[in-house]
Amino acid sequence: MKETEQRNPDTVGIDRMTTQEMLNAMQRENERCTKEAGKVLPSLEKAVDLIYPRLKKGGRLFYVGCGTSGRIGVLDASECPPTFGVPESMVTGIIAGGDRALRHAVERAEDVAEKVYFSASEFKCKSHISPPLCRLKQVL
Repeated sequence: MKETEQRNPDTVGIDRMTTQEMLNAMQRENERCTKEAGKVLPSLEKAVDLIYPRLKKGGRLFYVGCGTSGRIGVLDASECPPTFGVPESMVTGIIAGGDRALRHAVERAEDVAEKVYFSASEFKCKSHISPPLCRLKQVL
């Protein structure tokens, strides 16, 4: 079983916890995520410094993911126009399993290699990869 599909040992038995214990367990996980995110700030800085100048020149940003993180990426992309005043075409969210995966679990969509390819031309963008197919291995 893939690590991301395994039970979190810190929340085993959450269904038998009191409300307070459950909320405390969830908060510990939230704090752990924040701490882990802090560890990658230098990498995020590099990414922003590479992405921002390209957006200023008319480039586009694609959020690509699967499962819950893919849903959050699509949601975040959809919030960019009202939050930052950018055109809708500038930031696009893509989720493994397609739009259906936004509301329904599409199990193993990210595990089937043929489904992890997308055509850059499908999103009317230029690709520096030939043929214009992008193989997605990991997305932050």
